[in-house]
Amino acid sequence: MLAAGALLSCSQGIDPARVVTNPIDLDYEFTLATWVDGNFREAADPVCILYQDRYYLFVSKSDGYWSSDDMQHWRHIRTSVLPMDLYAPTAMEYKGELYWMTSDLNSLWKTTDPEDGQSWTLVTDHLTPYPENPERTGHDPDLFLDSDGRVYLYWGCSNVDDIMGIELDPENGFRAKGGNVTLITHRESEFGWERPGDYNEPERPGYNEGPTIFKKDGKYYLQYASPGTEFFSYGEGLYLADAPLGPYTHYAASPVSVKPGGWMKGAGHGDTFQDKHGNWWHVASTVISQRHIFERRIGFFPVRFTRDGGMNMVTWNSDLPYIIPAGKVDFAEKSIWTGWMDLSIGKTASASSEGENHAAALGADHDIRTWWSAATGNPGEWYCLDLGSVMDVWAVQPNFADEAFPLRYEGNPIVPYKYIVEASLDGSTWTLFDDRSASDVTNPHSLSVVSKGMKARYVRVTSCGELPGKFSLFDLRVFGKGGKAPAAVPSSTFQRTPDGRTITFRWTGVPDADGYYLRWGTNPDELFSICECLDPEVTLGLFSRGQQYYYTVDSFSEGGVTPGKTILSIEGGK
Repeated sequence: MLAAGALLSCSQGIDPARVVTNPIDLDYEFTLATWVDGNFREAADPVCILYQDRYYLFVSKSDGYWSSDDMQHWRHIRTSVLPMDLYAPTAMEYKGELYWMTSDLNSLWKTTDPEDGQSWTLVTDHLTPYPENPERTGHDPDLFLDSDGRVYLYWGCSNVDDIMGIELDPENGFRAKGGNVTLITHRESEFGWERPGDYNEPERPGYNEGPTIFKKDGKYYLQYASPGTEFFSYGEGLYLADAPLGPYTHYAASPVSVKPGGWMKGAGHGDTFQDKHGNWWHVASTVISQRHIFERRIGFFPVRFTRDGGMNMVTWNSDLPYIIPAGKVDFAEKSIWTGWMDLSIGKTASASSEGENHAAALGADHDIRTWWSAATGNPGEWYCLDLGSVMDVWAVQPNFADEAFPLRYEGNPIVPYKYIVEASLDGSTWTLFDDRSASDVTNPHSLSVVSKGMKARYVRVTSCGELPGKFSLFDLRVFGKGGKAPAAVPSSTFQRTPDGRTITFRWTGVPDADGYYLRWGTNPDELFSICECLDPEVTLGLFSRGQQYYYTVDSFSEGGVTPGKTILSIEGGK
């Protein structure tokens, strides 16, 4: 196993054009949902497919889809043909054509030219997963083409119903072939992470939803999300089988995609795919859920395959800038993290003005669910961080919060943020870091990267354009290095509930640490599940009855990460 402290730190020689961070840099659209009050951007339930040497990213409620040739720069393609006002799309290539469908609709579409959003044609409006009831639809569908040319449909989104699958007949209008099969049932009494809540407290089933499947080395990997899109605990479990319709066996290290801590939380209802180089990735929904529970963003995570035939999404440091590789990489052995830390956590902030309940400190609190807002949307409003000392700054990410934007954006017009980013050694003399004062795009999570680190103590972002709402930031995030890595965590303890599904971890705090990474797993050599914590204590309800776990606690600061000194065993409970 590659220990956390050995992960690649590669600030030197980085190509800025290949550096990204999560949430990925998209022109996130304002919601198309007509049944909710308020205005917010949303993108969730993603599926990514490599078709004709380009990546196509489909998400819910986004007035179209995105195209990219490098997984770094994405072009939004609007379409009036596809029913984009519905949730949870799926896509599949079949005989050289790209197929698409979405939830609650018995229709299937195809194209050979997805660069043209109007090129889609209807294949059938009689696709149903319930042969006995042709009018019944399925929610959260997933189309899958097996290596033998057979096609399958998976679906499910319910706190009652199961995850299902069925074979389709592509030579007969993709009609159901045979009967549907129950693949995954609710097991929240065994698996704590299937209970709802940020920390999985309620004793009731959450939503099991968003199945997605792929095949590797003759084995079928069926993932599903739980317990609900609005929770920190939103993640994905895994079942394995030797045939597309099972029987499936639960993978003990589930959830395999989980991110209950950090600036951006949640990693559920996604899709696993291969890039041009054969690397495996997972694209998933992340959580804001403040203006509405469906206020969400998109994150990309590398995939590691484990020694026991399972898998895990690399959410370790996924809030920090990483490099899209230009070739084949074994993500179990090599990290793509730049080595840059978040220099903005808890730093002193100042601003041109403050809106009610949106103080300057909220733009540096390491929490995407809170935000600073200026009093107006006028040009000249600014926000500034004092990093406390001079540091090496490599990248800056203003995360714009759309405070007080109008309730509706009919037709999703472009609302660009025009701004400049500046850096200073003394707070008086400023050097331009990035100039986006003429921006004509609406990307609210753009990352500015310099080819050589800039020395700075102060970082400031200033609005250069009139906004329909107020100039506001979820956080102004600054990335780079400063000082030394912290001391190692000297000791830790845990307390597990009798049923085994909830564990409280406590450890001795390190004075020079900004925070900690709790890492755990079912194998002491593969501690791949992560929770980032700012305090030396956390209670998580993500565990399974009777399952033994192992864990360690790393410390981190502006200077880097120090891996845990010991790996401890947690017995299984009842």
